[in-house]
Parts: sequence; C-alpha cells; structure tokens
Amino acid sequence: MNTTNRPSAEQAVISVLADHPNATDAETAVAGKLGRSTVSKTLTKLESAGKVKRSVGGRDGARRLPDRWSLVPGHKGRQPASADRLRPGQLDGLVLVYMREQATKEPLGPTAVAKGLGRSSAAVGNCLKRLAAAGHVRQAGEHPLRYTAVKSARS
Repeated sequence: MNTTNRPSAEQAVISVLADHPNATDAETAVAGKLGRSTVSKTLTKLESAGKVKRSVGGRDGARRLPDRWSLVPGHKGRQPASADRLRPGQLDGLVLVYMREQATKEPLGPTAVAKGLGRSSAAVGNCLKRLAAAGHVRQAGEHPLRYTAVKSARS
C-alpha cells in the first residue's frame, strides 16, 4: 500500500490559510511544508478561482512588504472539492501517515486527526477503527477515544 499520499498543494494552501489568515506566501510555504514557488503558483490559481484574496503589502520606505493572503469569506477552508474526493481506501493511507508523523506526541482522537487532515471526523473515526482492527494503530483510550500509531519494523 502506498502511504506517501499527501494533500494536493491546493488543499494544503487552503488548510494553512484556514488556520493562519493573512499569511505571506513564505509563511504559507513553511506551514504547509511546500516550496515557495509551488505556493506562489497555487495562490495565484486560487485567487483566479475566487477562493483566496490578496492584500497588497505596500511599502516601508524603499522596501516592498510582502502580500498577505486569506480565504474569501464564506469559503469552507478545509473541505475538499468534489474533484479532490478520495478513492475508496485512500483515507486509510492518509490517516496512517499522519498518525506515524505524530507518533512522538500524545495519543490522538478522531477529531484531532480529522482537523489535521482536513477530512470528516466520522470518516476518520471509521478509518481508525479499521486500522486498529488491522493492527496498524492501537487504541490508547476509551473515554475519550484515543489512538497511537503502532511502530512497524518496516517503517
């Protein structure tokens, strides 16, 4: 199974702007773990589509200040577009990668994982139950429901 699935650049940029309104392209690149060129192109595309708005940075003397970006009011920042829907079983890989990236932190609940991935908490909850049954994650708590990634020799 391919566990290197990542959100698209567009999804990552929208997710960052949902959490960090008025971010510069450099701040968005760092937060989204993307290249600045990728973020710049993606922001331009999203602006043309009416999903984000640019606030021109202006000047501080001779120095040009960076533009700031934010989501257009009313745009649901973390909801994937219908064209970005996952194929059956694809969420399992996303959740597993996310859980392994968070392995050094405390156990996570379905809502925290869903927010981190920008996905439905119900879908993520069902996915975590499947992954626990398959032995990929371990249920670490019942009330509240929490999971941790199982360390694999193949990781």
